[in-house]
Amino acid sequence: MLRYNLVTFLYFGVASILSTFYFPFLSQDVGLSLGEVSKAIAFGALFSLVSQPYLSHLFAKSRNKKRFMIVYFGLLAIVNVAMLFVDEQRIYLFAILYGCLALPLIGTYEIYIEKISSARGYMYSKIRKWGSIGLGSVTLVGGSLIALAGFELLHAISLVFLAACAWIVYRKFETVEDSAERPKMNYRKALADKRVLVLFAMSFLGLGSYIGVDFAFSSYLTELTGSVTTSNQIFSVSTGVKVFLEFVTFTLLGLYFNRVDVKKAFVCVFVFSGLRFLFLSTGELPLVVLGDQFHGLAFPLFLVTVFRYLRSLVPDELVPSCYGIVSMLVFGVSNLAYPPLFAAIQNYGGYGAMYTTNFALSVAVIAIGIFGLPPGKRSRFVESSGETASG
Repeated sequence: MLRYNLVTFLYFGVASILSTFYFPFLSQDVGLSLGEVSKAIAFGALFSLVSQPYLSHLFAKSRNKKRFMIVYFGLLAIVNVAMLFVDEQRIYLFAILYGCLALPLIGTYEIYIEKISSARGYMYSKIRKWGSIGLGSVTLVGGSLIALAGFELLHAISLVFLAACAWIVYRKFETVEDSAERPKMNYRKALADKRVLVLFAMSFLGLGSYIGVDFAFSSYLTELTGSVTTSNQIFSVSTGVKVFLEFVTFTLLGLYFNRVDVKKAFVCVFVFSGLRFLFLSTGELPLVVLGDQFHGLAFPLFLVTVFRYLRSLVPDELVPSCYGIVSMLVFGVSNLAYPPLFAAIQNYGGYGAMYTTNFALSVAVIAIGIFGLPPGKRSRFVESSGETASG
């Protein structure tokens, strides 16, 4: 299992550089205003609406999952290099590349590592938790590295990590192959089940708005502190700590989640996200940083629960396609719809009004979950493996 943990650690270090630091990169290095950042993100997300489900389909269709991922690592390396040449005139061209390849980077890898976990009898959370440590470690030192040598150093590190991932996957990963019959790109079955549609709606309204407001957090810290350097340092430390909490949460979920009611766990995702935005809306720096830590509870619980829920609702062969839809809604459609909306709310009523809106959405999603979400059966994976795989 060490090889899976190591690649997950390195890959999410790359995710930190390409995702977590993308928003401060646009505002500080490229020089865009908050409104311009939201427009660039939304423009890139427009292209991810096609690329995210299509990448999920290509993954499901590919007989050799290992080769698919190695090619994808190479495409992410191109994004890294292109990012070094971005300026205000080229930002929308880069946004196309970013939306097609970088926005789906976490969801694409999660489908892969969950597939390996299922095939090898490992708990997905036991591997995925090392992604949290990788993302948190890079984020924790990222602010200092930017102050030392700019964003270029981060992207050089990202290229090294991607090369290491490709080598380890090529040399050390077994090939996980499907049957000779390859699935067609048909989401009709996935969209025919009303129970799954409720899950999709909650994901978009709750986690989509959650992800769709992340573009503003570094700017919010800058307004509260009055200093870009201090803002970057707090941003790095806060993100590092909350991702360490992700690791702890994934560990606990791996130990105790097999008998948890999946519906209650899924609703709890939005309870934690609501508390996060309630604290952020106060405008008090200690409470803002404290509130940001609820991410360490909400996001890992969402990832583990959504896979378990999908495996209980749809056949195994539809899980990658259904998660591709979830990923598209949470990371694609949300980044198209929410940044312009939240930027407008912030411009009209300030950051407090923006985060209060997020809190209200969380409350609405909790109500939808309580009254509209079907009971979750125990996962067939848990029933068959009995949580016996060693960590």
